[in-house]
Amino acid sequence: MKKLLFAALALSCILLPAEAKKKVRVHTIGDSTMADYAENTTRTRGWGEMFQEFFSDDVEVMNYARGGRSTRSFINEGLWDKVKANIRKGDYVLIQFAHNDEKGGGTYSDDGRGTDPWGHYKANLERYVNETRESGGNPILVTPIVRRYFMKDGTISAKGCHNLSASPADSTLDYVFVMKQVAHNMDVPLIDHTALTKAFVEKLGEKKTVALIYVPTDGTHTQATGAALYAQMVAKELQEMGILKRSVHPETPIVLNPESVNFNTLYVGDEARICFDFVGLALPGSNGKVTITAPEGMTVASSPEAPKSRQIDIEYSDGKLWNQCFYLYFKPTRPGKIDDKVTISCGKIKRTLPVYADCKQISKETPKKIAVKNHTLKGLVEEASGITIEKGAWPADIDESGSRYIEFFVKGLKKSVIVRQVSFTLSGKVAYRVAASKGNDFYPRTDLGENQRAVEGTQQITLPVNITVKPNERLGIRIFPWSTEATDSLHFDIKGFTLEGMEIE
Repeated sequence: MKKLLFAALALSCILLPAEAKKKVRVHTIGDSTMADYAENTTRTRGWGEMFQEFFSDDVEVMNYARGGRSTRSFINEGLWDKVKANIRKGDYVLIQFAHNDEKGGGTYSDDGRGTDPWGHYKANLERYVNETRESGGNPILVTPIVRRYFMKDGTISAKGCHNLSASPADSTLDYVFVMKQVAHNMDVPLIDHTALTKAFVEKLGEKKTVALIYVPTDGTHTQATGAALYAQMVAKELQEMGILKRSVHPETPIVLNPESVNFNTLYVGDEARICFDFVGLALPGSNGKVTITAPEGMTVASSPEAPKSRQIDIEYSDGKLWNQCFYLYFKPTRPGKIDDKVTISCGKIKRTLPVYADCKQISKETPKKIAVKNHTLKGLVEEASGITIEKGAWPADIDESGSRYIEFFVKGLKKSVIVRQVSFTLSGKVAYRVAASKGNDFYPRTDLGENQRAVEGTQQITLPVNITVKPNERLGIRIFPWSTEATDSLHFDIKGFTLEGMEIE
């Protein structure tokens, strides 16, 4: 018996270290206010993409939030199934929806997103809670961040706090109130992000909130600093609740986004640029400087127009450096894999940002131009006047709908092609986002560019890309259009959709 016990203990000593290395996962699901963004294409950032910065390495944040999604469409598009497949016993799932559930004005609308607060919205939240628990996870409900809808007295309106009722005291169309009821009835931890963000922006004031926290194009989406501060609020609440208290660190002085810079595949002689966010929340002293040092063979700049150098200094004041984006440039001179880092120093604070690249030499390349005619429509129809929404009436939107797009695709190439540029002509007053994917279900995807302000007339759109498509692969590029105003007469058209790059051997 003693011998068997010793053997069992020895086996446990072998197994425990491997088990200890398994990270706790924090899954975040929600809409554009939480989502990841392609840093090179937009100023918009979601707080979910900043969230990892407030945890130690034993926690992995997995952000599934997607722009334009509601409790309803997140399920119907299959996104929730992907989350459930990754939930392990002991994981946490943070659930934040409402912005797009409001699309029907508090009703179950035809656009596939709108929900009625006490009906489908409540039922969907309950489903997320139940199925998270069935998967072995721990649900946490997070009320939505406020829209920056300031009233004359400097406070945020009821609508800005997601209450669409005629009176602020009426909870009939109050999404936040409903989420709190679900949390109470189902004994779920709740973070009142609405109240936290409301108090913060009201204290900061409308002028600074508009300039520093939210993007200038709308009153819903945040810039890097707003996203970082809103993520910090959630981290503080988790700490106060005693959830992951040994691993959560809301006092983090510097937030970097993304967590690493990956140039992926680059070819000798090609220059690439990737930007990364720096948000100084609590820098040493009132005034000072931040020093950014690029890896050998690379340069860095404080803006696309600024001079490039191996090392640059940026001054700060009041212990803060908000909404700073740095641009890292790399033009490989020889093939090989890069595993290096950007170094950030500020007084006694030092951080590093991993940098990766796979540099290859091309033996032969031939310029390639592909006019793409193959396309499919989802939620849209082609008419004599152009392309319009399937139901005939466009709602006023500030973000994409995942069930409304035109997809162009290429497949069956004879040789590998490096796609370096996507171009097309867009006519019609629509805002849009362009994304690419080689996945069969358009997952994972890479956002290529966007314009959140609809423009009259015709635009020639050119977007830089770095995607290699092999002969056995299919590349899909989707254009998600939306109207910034409610209308039943909007048509748009896309002509001359072209991919340009190099056919390689």
